[in-house]
Amino acid sequence: MNKIIVIDSQIAGISGDMLLSSLIDSGADKKKIIKNINKIQNYFQDSKINKIDFIKTESNGIGATRFIFEFDEKLEEKNAVDMYGVIANCCHNIGLSEKAKKFAIESIKTIINVESKIHNKNIKELHLHESSSIDTGADLIGCATALDDLDLWNNSTFYSTKVAVGGGLTNFSHGILPNPTNAILEIFRMHEIAIMGGPIEAELTTPTGAAMLVNLKPKRITNYPEFIPERIGYGTGTKEFNTIPNILRVSIGKSDFFSDIQTDTVTILETNIDDINGEILGNLVEKLSSGGIEGVKDVIVINGISKKNRPAYMLKVICSDENEKKIAETIFEESGTLGIRKTKTERYILARFNLLVPIEIEKQSFIINVKISKNSNGEITNIKPEYEDIKRISDKINYPLKRTIDIVNNLISQRNLYDI
Repeated sequence: MNKIIVIDSQIAGISGDMLLSSLIDSGADKKKIIKNINKIQNYFQDSKINKIDFIKTESNGIGATRFIFEFDEKLEEKNAVDMYGVIANCCHNIGLSEKAKKFAIESIKTIINVESKIHNKNIKELHLHESSSIDTGADLIGCATALDDLDLWNNSTFYSTKVAVGGGLTNFSHGILPNPTNAILEIFRMHEIAIMGGPIEAELTTPTGAAMLVNLKPKRITNYPEFIPERIGYGTGTKEFNTIPNILRVSIGKSDFFSDIQTDTVTILETNIDDINGEILGNLVEKLSSGGIEGVKDVIVINGISKKNRPAYMLKVICSDENEKKIAETIFEESGTLGIRKTKTERYILARFNLLVPIEIEKQSFIINVKISKNSNGEITNIKPEYEDIKRISDKINYPLKRTIDIVNNLISQRNLYDI
């Protein structure tokens, strides 16, 4: 059954140690993770680990796990290429799965690429400061090990809420910068993860936490997906805030009864229109549904009565997330409406494919596009010829559309497509 993992960082953001702590709190093997983290000091020169532990504590009254990591380190910076090599050597020599190795390596690559862009330096010339510490290595290798131990690489789907990035100013190796820092903005820009300022004036999200989050390839959510929670982990950092718990929450569960049915996320755009004539509305519907605008999945118009008893229409467009803004612009331009409601929602979808089927009517040959859908067991549940193809045939042979539909459906049924 498909595993669902929700990383909820909308209150206190995400850092490497908080993600690691939340995975320990979810049940990852503490001894195995400490053992692997201890091994990495062999690859970090001039670094010595003094203490590693995970302790039970609380933040603003909520029980959580905290990562205790004490070390001595002489180097204050490291060449980016050297840091990449260190993490890669750690990954290849401490028994991680291939997916865990890729996760840790891609996470440090994300940090390096972002820093290279921000400082406008070639990677070979780039020096890392905070991100070159053994502390970063502990977070990366620790989380990779924990995800391995919890078996979250296979048959799993990760989700992420909006990420709280804090506010105010932060002081680090390059001076004083506003929160979110440049690195955080760049990481989430590159991977299109939504962020939110606040809820307090402090740095809430770190580059290591951000880099690991985006390399889990999470789906973006506003509300939790439909699933059954089985494990909930709370990871806290070292900071304490008066108004919010400094906690990252990770929920691990399984899909519900419909887990084997595919799902996707769509946007629903809605607007009420009470001052439009039928020709303009019809043109808008045709423009949206003709296929000329990419991303439109369905268009619906519902009659109704609006304020002051005026006749009105509710236009509803189901579309892809990627194209919603372009579709909204078209609705604004063509309808004159002043506002459009937007809702993101998940939907169940059956697997489907198209098949080109040759048929013959009145000694004329045609190719018709047939939509075929399958259920979660791979069984064909529906076969439907494309309407536009049937209409084209109807016009060509000069048959009524209804009669043409009956003929085409009869010819298609003779092909035994349910056996393919």
